Amino acid sequence: MKTTTLPIWRILSIFLALFVLACSSDDDDEKVDQGPDFAISALAGTWNATEISFSYSGPLPAPEPSFYQVVAEGGSGVLTVQSSGRFTLEVTPNGQSTESFSGRMYFEDGEFFSIQFDDDPPNDPTYFGATLSGNTFSLNGGPDTAEWDFDGDDNDEPASVSLVFVKA
Repeated sequence: MKTTTLPIWRILSIFLALFVLACSSDDDDEKVDQGPDFAISALAGTWNATEISFSYSGPLPAPEPSFYQVVAEGGSGVLTVQSSGRFTLEVTPNGQSTESFSGRMYFEDGEFFSIQFDDDPPNDPTYFGATLSGNTFSLNGGPDTAEWDFDGDDNDEPASVSLVFVKA
């Protein structure tokens, strides 16, 4: 029985072709303004927070308390969105200074609501569940989408965040 072997150059050519194919695929996700249920331009304007809640999402044991509601505790939040998706969120916990966050909202591949915060590395968005119903806009982040100092030790702990806004 005769065995045939492929010449080394042919094996290398096949390997190189597969490598080039794997590396040349477009890994950049498309950032679009239209999602499955609404367009980013529908968010243009000023929104007042009716709820900003943080829930501890780190390892156990959880700090006490492990849940904080900014608006329910007398604080406030204002979200200002441009039709391009650029935004500024100002959160003012009761008796504390205002924290500002900015970035751009978009839909990744037209499906996933994403926020690229200005302070995060480029192309490293945070994903949220987002709902626009009339003049109510809701955002729900999963574990570790935010940080909050639950126990007042000046160290932020990982948290999930829920935000609800009404159009001003």
